[in-house]
Amino acid sequence: MRLYQRAMNWYLDGPRGYPRRPRGRRYRSPALATFWWLLGLGTRLFSLPALLVLPTAVLFFLHSAMLPDARVRWLVLVMITLLATDFILGILFWPRLKIKRVLPDRVCAGQRFQIEYQVENRRNLPALALELDPGLGAYWLRCLKAPALAMLGAKKTTTLQGTYLPRQRGKYFLGQLAGMSGFPFSICRHSSIYKSFDYLLVHPAYHNLMELILPQGLKLQKSGLERIMKVSEAMEFHGCRDYREGDNPRHIHWRSSARRGDLVVREFQDEYLSRTALIVDTCLRHPKRSPSLFRGLKHVWNFFKGKGMLWPDGTVLELEAALSLTAAIAEFLLKGECLIDLFAAGKDVRHLQAGRQVAAFKTLLDILSEIEPEPNPSLRELKEEVLEEISGLGNAIVILLGFDQERRDFVEKLRERGVIVKLLLIGQGWPAPEGTTILEASDILAGRVLKL
Repeated sequence: MRLYQRAMNWYLDGPRGYPRRPRGRRYRSPALATFWWLLGLGTRLFSLPALLVLPTAVLFFLHSAMLPDARVRWLVLVMITLLATDFILGILFWPRLKIKRVLPDRVCAGQRFQIEYQVENRRNLPALALELDPGLGAYWLRCLKAPALAMLGAKKTTTLQGTYLPRQRGKYFLGQLAGMSGFPFSICRHSSIYKSFDYLLVHPAYHNLMELILPQGLKLQKSGLERIMKVSEAMEFHGCRDYREGDNPRHIHWRSSARRGDLVVREFQDEYLSRTALIVDTCLRHPKRSPSLFRGLKHVWNFFKGKGMLWPDGTVLELEAALSLTAAIAEFLLKGECLIDLFAAGKDVRHLQAGRQVAAFKTLLDILSEIEPEPNPSLRELKEEVLEEISGLGNAIVILLGFDQERRDFVEKLRERGVIVKLLLIGQGWPAPEGTTILEASDILAGRVLKL
């Protein structure tokens, strides 16, 4: 059973020529995986235009085989001659390359970035009509400028750049690095392929907030500085006073002491920071609605207008909006010198403390990049120890993707522990309590939510 499960997971991940994104515990369609495998194997042997023409060419070949006197037979002979010529010349100039891919550390969804390729031709013949990583821009990444080269001389080395646009945030695994030649007629492909273990982190896109009203009763936490004090040993300067026996000589203010003729020391006081919990829900369950033929036809009509897809592609619009909003809130709070405790509820609860010198904003975005939607309720995964830690902060900003009984119980647990909650609900159709800020996912992603 374990071997079958591993083999099935390997098959559902799809061919290694395409970027692979972890799916978590979501359902993955074997039919869709079969399509990608067939496309991947086909484009490894033939170019995409040739692959599209191939079924028609096979029909012509069968027709001419059954009817030798048919006029289409001459067209079939021409096609076979072109295919044989392309195949033989391609074998003679089959590329043997050494390729190195240089990826950026992090990129942002919706913003173009470049990948650098260092290519070395190891043959004594030139490499012709080269294209690198042809499958990289097939789905998750949009290829704006392909890394292609008309000719690379024998034993020569060059550097190419490809420009791509990430469609969605996430952590992508690039398991294959390929250089393919379409010489001479771009019918057959002759490849030089290597295994690679590259990762690309795509941060969620977000828009800066202009105003954020925090929950009333915000606690000032001295205990939250314990980790910071170990790093910087910094305290807020309060003033100067006369030296007393037992004072640290390193705190003597020599300039003031020389002016007064007596020892003067600098006096410090403990610095307090405001801390807030930022809790993100990762489970989406739409409100129950009866089946509607009108909604189904509208969905199909939107697809033909270029909006949405006929089948789910794994993208949960509400979750993407929630993570975008989380990034915007975190960026606003960190600018105000606030300490953030991020909790992403799921099968594995992700917890990060960010602010000052504890963790950088980029680290928080790294965590948001890897979050995948949970098919089951996730807030129940928060244990009592986590709830007690949140209650010690005294306030929380909670971003929910719905408001069913489980989420209602979670909010009540926080309030019973004295936590003042600012509740943000993404989506319509839920019986939300009074004081809840209801937002639309499309407004968040379009940057129309500027004040909270």
